[in-house]
Amino acid sequence: QMMTVPGEVLSALANNQVVIVAGATGCGKSTQVPQFILEAWNDAVPANILVMQPRRLSALGLAHRVAQERGEEVGRTVGYSVHLDSCVAPDTQVLFCTTGVFR
Repeated sequence: QMMTVPGEVLSALANNQVVIVAGATGCGKSTQVPQFILEAWNDAVPANILVMQPRRLSALGLAHRVAQERGEEVGRTVGYSVHLDSCVAPDTQVLFCTTGVFR
């Protein structure tokens, strides 16, 4: 089913400022979806992808995993922000964070 998802998500992004992706555990919504958005995105307008996680360890672990899959270190294109800790840069486009960041 993930084969149709990239087109659907990219179409939704073309027509909306905010898109929320929901799916079953393990379907790739936190790891694969942000990466195919980055690959398809127009470089003239930086992507701003926020991936919310319920726990600090989830946000940290996913940020490290996605950065590793992209062949980079956390804190460049992929970063994280959790309570009292963050690893981001001016060019960060995928941010993994916990809901507590918005309190």
